[in-house]
Amino acid sequence: MDGPRVGFVGAGSMGAPMVERLAAAGIPVTVYARRPEVRAHFVGLGIRAVDSLAAVAEGADVVIACVYSDAQVREVAEGPDGLVAAMAPGSVLAIHTTGSPATARALAEQGSARGVRVVDAPVSGGVDDIMAGRLTVMLGGDPADTARVREVVAAYADAVFDTGAVGSAQAVKLINNSLFAANLQLVAEAERMGRAFGADPVALSRIVQRSSGASYVMGLLEAMGGTEALVAAAGHYMRKDVDVVNQVAAEVGVDLGLLGRVANADAVTFEARVE
Repeated sequence: MDGPRVGFVGAGSMGAPMVERLAAAGIPVTVYARRPEVRAHFVGLGIRAVDSLAAVAEGADVVIACVYSDAQVREVAEGPDGLVAAMAPGSVLAIHTTGSPATARALAEQGSARGVRVVDAPVSGGVDDIMAGRLTVMLGGDPADTARVREVVAAYADAVFDTGAVGSAQAVKLINNSLFAANLQLVAEAERMGRAFGADPVALSRIVQRSSGASYVMGLLEAMGGTEALVAAAGHYMRKDVDVVNQVAAEVGVDLGLLGRVANADAVTFEARVE
């Protein structure tokens, strides 16, 4: 099917399958990639690949940024050579990166002078969810703008929620991540208690996951075999997200209260490791 013309920045472990789903849905997509071998990979799939931000923004109705950090969002979006400056009036910049609501609002303010719209669009889920088309996406922005982004992300998401004004989706995602981190800390404590009582950790996770103490995190531990395996696979992302929550809360003067104290407990130490 035909759809909005899409530019995509950040075709990494999460972004690459998004691009492939967009192309499979018949949506014209152009990928920005600095490395020749990455561009060659997408060209081999019949997907247009370019090596400049200006080129990926040219002719795009929606540009998606799916980079690792808030700082990288600013790097690719701001300044005379950034996406906001390169995008056409009336186009929409959608930010999949989990970061500060203030960044989304700042970019929206910069874009307004040129008629470029901004939607913060953080996601929840992993590569398997993207490939199965069941990712969760939160959209913060003007309803007309989020509707345009919704049409695009429907290629890889089946749960897409409007959350309110620009920045609100990032706030919802940060709260979600705080709950995830806090739940992981609690489950790690349950795992420790189980060992102390002589209970098999695998049996514990299987039984709890089918009882009143069940949770999303306990389900992950049942599948992966324990907190160590989960942290080894995604600890650097968890560390980044918890740090963002703490930073944003400090900036706006919000007391994270019990949720923050549990999320920042030391039952699990998230490794600050970037691959």
